[in-house]
Amino acid sequence: MKFQALLISIFGIAMTSSCTSDHGAKSAETGKESAVTTATDDSSTYGLTPPKIPVTITDPQAIAGYAIVHYWDNMDFSDSTKVSDDKFMEHSFMNYLSAFPYASQKDASLAAETLMKRAEASQAAYQKVLEVAERFLTSPNSSMRDEEIYYLFLQAADKSTFIDNIQRLRIKAQIEDVLKNRRGTPANDFAIVTDDGRHTSLYSEASPEQCRLLVFYDPECSHCHEIMEILKTSEMLGAAVDSGIIKVIAVYADGDKDIWERARHTMPGKWINGVSPGGEVDENEKYSFPAMPVIYLIAPDNTVMLKDTTPAAIEEWIAESM
Repeated sequence: MKFQALLISIFGIAMTSSCTSDHGAKSAETGKESAVTTATDDSSTYGLTPPKIPVTITDPQAIAGYAIVHYWDNMDFSDSTKVSDDKFMEHSFMNYLSAFPYASQKDASLAAETLMKRAEASQAAYQKVLEVAERFLTSPNSSMRDEEIYYLFLQAADKSTFIDNIQRLRIKAQIEDVLKNRRGTPANDFAIVTDDGRHTSLYSEASPEQCRLLVFYDPECSHCHEIMEILKTSEMLGAAVDSGIIKVIAVYADGDKDIWERARHTMPGKWINGVSPGGEVDENEKYSFPAMPVIYLIAPDNTVMLKDTTPAAIEEWIAESM
């Protein structure tokens, strides 16, 4: 199975305990896939030596859970040299976070709490861990971006005495953004005026057995043009729209009609192209817009299925649904 192969590739040296190896990869900011490749026979140079998995643990999910909970056992967070070594910390985080999707929610939460508690060895270590976690898990350019995993670190940090009042306010604001239109919760409804002058809303466009692909975009955003082009030319998305599985709703959230007028005819005819009147959806903070475009997949019952997702994730969902 895929996740078993990943666990073996990352933690195999601990499971076999017969040799040592290291795995090099690009950091989260490259946006590359987190492919694991053998780099050197000195694992401490580029990353942390993984924990030894007890032979009594054989279930893959339990292995992943043990690995992430104990991943930092061999790390001395009072060692300022290692803590400040970006290459070392990024490589260690890459391997550490790679196993999170395969662990139970309980173990994932415990792993985040354990790491943040260990990082309390010094203020520098604590801030470094928060910084790298945020970079990997929230950056638009990170292939490991995952709001739900980042939420675990935010919860742990919010309980800590190692952050000052200003940082706590920022963390609480980030938690609020995570909980807003979270996966599995009802999406916030909002008004939409379409390019043919029709007044509607997100909820009004709900149909039985049809999901809505909600795309917030900015006509003046170059990255939006790139992502929109991917969506427009996606054969899988086009087939899903034609078959009625998905309805695409593109919305300019800022509400500047002059800007929208210049771009309103650039969307496929089968999409609903609209604007938030007066920019209400942004002004009233009904949705979070960390970086445009922001894409949601909304279920027929208005539940959020995917939040701030990607064209690749949408195509993966379509492939499983068709």
